[in-house]
Amino acid sequence: MKTFVMWVLILWSMTASAQSFGIRLGHSLTPADYLSLRYEHWTNGTINFTLAGFAERSKNHSLNYANYGADLQAEYASSRNSDALPLWGWRAGLGATWQIENDPWVYKDLPGRSRMNYGAVCELSGECFISDAFRLNAFIQQKLLFNTKLGSLRSCFGLGLTYLFPSL
Repeated sequence: MKTFVMWVLILWSMTASAQSFGIRLGHSLTPADYLSLRYEHWTNGTINFTLAGFAERSKNHSLNYANYGADLQAEYASSRNSDALPLWGWRAGLGATWQIENDPWVYKDLPGRSRMNYGAVCELSGECFISDAFRLNAFIQQKLLFNTKLGSLRSCFGLGLTYLFPSL
């Protein structure tokens, strides 16, 4: 929980110069509940960069599983070249992921360094611009992790809300 709070504070401190900041809620196929706070940095091209802090937690079937981490992605945004604000758009992202996994069996007595996992992440999302300042999005995400003690693939899906900061 301390790690997640740290990521929330880091992301919160960056919003002063951010172009957008969002929250996503979803469900993973672990099965676990998924929460993500995202910062998006726009570039002059169609590729944007996103940094997200996330948490997954499950107490399903007496499994007490949790993981916390961060994703860094380069995203192609279809709506960046539009003159007017479109109603619909889509995004595709590819990047790196890092997480700390906690479960009562495999990682029970291991130090934090041994519970770290990293890998690649790809994401597709559709978005609906509801105003100049807000957009809704639906996403699906796939992670390929290199430490395979708890499996190498992670999938999640969900909904999000993004606030677009006004241009200066």
